Amino acid sequence: MLTATITVRPERFDRVDRVKEVVGEEVLPGDERFWILGEPLVVQARDERIEIPTGFTTDGASVPAWAQRITGWEPWEDPQRWAGIVHDWLYAQPGVGKLHADNVFRAVLVAEGAGWFKRKMMYVAVVVGGWPAYRGNQERGPRIFVRDEPTPNES
Repeated sequence: MLTATITVRPERFDRVDRVKEVVGEEVLPGDERFWILGEPLVVQARDERIEIPTGFTTDGASVPAWAQRITGWEPWEDPQRWAGIVHDWLYAQPGVGKLHADNVFRAVLVAEGAGWFKRKMMYVAVVVGGWPAYRGNQERGPRIFVRDEPTPNES
């Protein structure tokens, strides 16, 4: 089985709507569902170094409600928080296979101390229910929040 280790965790991580309010950008409907990495997240999965950049925007571990009820985990709770972010990033990377992304998700859950039963439920949920998200993310690519630099007239 694949193993993974989180080598760098971001200390800054916040909802898109809150970040937009602070920087003076228009908050759009649905922004409250997404979060932005304020710093990179780095995972080592065997020989692969996965670096998720500052600004990556994700909806977290968007697993079906049935899996959340069984595990008792919300999308932003540990241990699934970091696993969900890595999983979303990999789903959005061109050419990364769904099975590989799903296996890295499981490996990060293991690394974060998720118990066997809950980990199995989450893994089954992404394997079975992740196809629409995978296809959509492969087409769209990653969402990266980039704040436009102010013009010289702005202060």
